[in-house]
Amino acid sequence: MTKVRLNKSAYSESSKKSIGFEYLGEFYEDISYRCKKCCKSTVYTAQDQKVTFEVKKQYMWQQRFLCDGCYKEMNLLKNTLFEMEQYYCNNKEQVLKDEAFLRKWLGLLNEYPRYWKKANHSRIIFVRKALGLA
Repeated sequence: MTKVRLNKSAYSESSKKSIGFEYLGEFYEDISYRCKKCCKSTVYTAQDQKVTFEVKKQYMWQQRFLCDGCYKEMNLLKNTLFEMEQYYCNNKEQVLKDEAFLRKWLGLLNEYPRYWKKANHSRIIFVRKALGLA
């Protein structure tokens, strides 16, 4: 098991104000876990933790639950959904006539919760209605 020295002063302000901040140890240690999407055993390395909390300034109680591959897939999916939403907002009439776009959008909206993210139920219902499925 790898250990990497922890630097509390490099944490985000929200982490520094968090309950438990004062009890942090001196080292990060590798954490083994199973990906909630693909069930693959993986490790949140001590070095990755250091980067996450001290360089990227992410909140200290954040936990990993997806492997690197599933996390990258989830981010790609999230970005694609954002782009599709933007495209819809700028081209409403055209999009509502584009069955292929709507079917792809619905498929991606339904896929997103498989990465342990909250489903956008209102958008799913809207797209289903636009496709005549609701």
